[in-house]
Amino acid sequence: MNRTELIRRHFDRSMRLIELGASYNPIIPKADGWRTTIIDHASQEDLIKQYGGMGVTTIDKIEPVDHVWQSGTLSDIVPTSQLASFDGIVASHVGEHFPDLIAFFKSASALLKPTGVIALALPDKRVCFDFFRPITMTGDVIDAHLNKRTRHQRKTFFDQAAYFALRDGNGGWTHRGNLAPLQLAHSIHAAQQGYLDADEAPGSQYKDTHAWTFTPKSFELMMLELNLLGHIDWAIRSIEPADGVEFYVWLERRRVTLPEAEINPARLALLKDMVRESADAIAQLDTVATTEQPAVTVVAATECSSPDPTLGITAIIPLYNGSAFIEEALRSVFAQTLPPKEIIVVNDGSTDDGAGVAIVERLAKTHPITLIHKPNGGQSSARNLGAKRAQTELFALLDQDDIWYPNHLEELVKPFLTPTAPAIGWVYSNLDEIDEFGYLVARSYLGSIGVAHPKRHIFDCIRQDMFILPSAALINREAFLSVGGFDDRLCGYEDDDLFMRMFRSGYDNVYLDKALSKWRIYPGSTSYSFRMARSRGIYTRKLLEMFPDDVNRSRYYARDLIAPRFFEQAIREYEVAVKLGDPEAVETTWNEVLFLARYDAKSASRMLPHALGHYRAALLKGDKEKISMAWNEVSAVAERLPRGSRKVRAVLGLLRNPAVSRSVFAVRRVAKPAMRWAFSA
Repeated sequence: MNRTELIRRHFDRSMRLIELGASYNPIIPKADGWRTTIIDHASQEDLIKQYGGMGVTTIDKIEPVDHVWQSGTLSDIVPTSQLASFDGIVASHVGEHFPDLIAFFKSASALLKPTGVIALALPDKRVCFDFFRPITMTGDVIDAHLNKRTRHQRKTFFDQAAYFALRDGNGGWTHRGNLAPLQLAHSIHAAQQGYLDADEAPGSQYKDTHAWTFTPKSFELMMLELNLLGHIDWAIRSIEPADGVEFYVWLERRRVTLPEAEINPARLALLKDMVRESADAIAQLDTVATTEQPAVTVVAATECSSPDPTLGITAIIPLYNGSAFIEEALRSVFAQTLPPKEIIVVNDGSTDDGAGVAIVERLAKTHPITLIHKPNGGQSSARNLGAKRAQTELFALLDQDDIWYPNHLEELVKPFLTPTAPAIGWVYSNLDEIDEFGYLVARSYLGSIGVAHPKRHIFDCIRQDMFILPSAALINREAFLSVGGFDDRLCGYEDDDLFMRMFRSGYDNVYLDKALSKWRIYPGSTSYSFRMARSRGIYTRKLLEMFPDDVNRSRYYARDLIAPRFFEQAIREYEVAVKLGDPEAVETTWNEVLFLARYDAKSASRMLPHALGHYRAALLKGDKEKISMAWNEVSAVAERLPRGSRKVRAVLGLLRNPAVSRSVFAVRRVAKPAMRWAFSA
């Protein structure tokens, strides 16, 4: 989905829409079949002259302007008969120019149907020429409205010129990082002249500039406060940062109703998020403080008055062809007794003709969901992108086919609020297992499998599956990012890999022995496939590389913990692959069996019955190709047998005898009893 498609994602060509300031780059052009009413500051003819004189090469895209807006309110220039008849307004890089932003929202309420949507693309001050200008606060916008401002203030022109930033000569940049060389475009004297030349009088010639400067969270705070104060009846449906100079906002008509006790915590959380956003701008500076005093005063933890009960949480849901379950998963998020501050759904290149995405978009009309689209890269990459985009301290993962109980987040966040809590990396809980249809299979599943919780020793992380399900965990975002997030090569065991690395890096974990989520297991799920086997192979090799046997300290991680842990699983999966007749799965799982047998001779002995059984079955069927493949398996195992396996070697010698191997009768009469004898005590 490109930029244009993203901005207009809530609209279709059957709708009556308004585009403000479309000029030479329309989002919903009439030429493409959109029912668009174009409103601009000049006629088509004048716009062509204006932008043609500036060297713009796409003036052919400038369409006839339906209404020229140069004075009064937006709703004043539209015929009364058309009020409340439009389905949406699109404004790309227009909203920051309105002298009276509240007046615009009031006009939008008059122009649009109750179900109407406003789609905005706004510059992010952190990555454009507004970099050094202060953020617009709610009081600034209220002041402009109460003073019925129709022209920009003189001080605005001074600020625009005095603090106009350039990076390598450009007023906008498409990536963050070191800004060297960072420059100011104008002298302080030019800024003062801009102030003197400006005219604030209502009837004066309009002169344009950026009246407002936002980051995503500052805009969200302003909209919340204006709504709560009754100045507007628009609220954010979704808001999405971009990699370039802007961010996107979709607004819907509704009044925000919060209990009085919840208003300040909500505002405080957004203010903190704004400070975190400013850290992104700080990271771009190419200079350091020139004074000897530190730029930031660090307060010892003991000086903090109390834990913060408003820790922000983002819910992150990867989506891939999930139309069967995604709505139930999302509704479990909406039902949380402690609602997340953000809900991010990452569409990982779904191929179901948009069925799952359509469900998310429908729910996004009434809930604050951010939907991100990306090429298919696997669940791990989708989770990583969601965590990267999250703006909160904590995030909770939810697989598209799992479900949260209503108190899921409320319970998991409590350990993070403990005043004496150590550096907690994640908090996780028990869970209930359900089947494909949502019926209960096992209550408090983790209590029945004999796995240690919480994790207190590295042995707890590598001797057996950790059974920390992502859908049952609340994760410290800083800790997650510090270890590199999920390994996006993995589509199984990515959770064990992540939490093992977090544990190894020193982050603590807390376990709540209560079921707070429902884990759905069924044929076809990621937890039930040969993709899991391939992923386990990658994870196994990572563990063996990280934890080689330490002979000097008599710690045999590979021999005694890792290889035995995965060997039995590999054998079982190999048997299943053989029964299913899947050549690729047979090869993958058998290679894994052979690989693990290198670390433990006992494993080779356990492999032989399986190999001999397949060899005998191939002989009975008379399939030469399968006989050859099965014998190669037997030979590969034999090479790994301990020297003392005389009885086993005797059986192998017997089976090599053509008189036996070529005779079905001999196989039945000789091979089977010989195998029993070989493996008897």
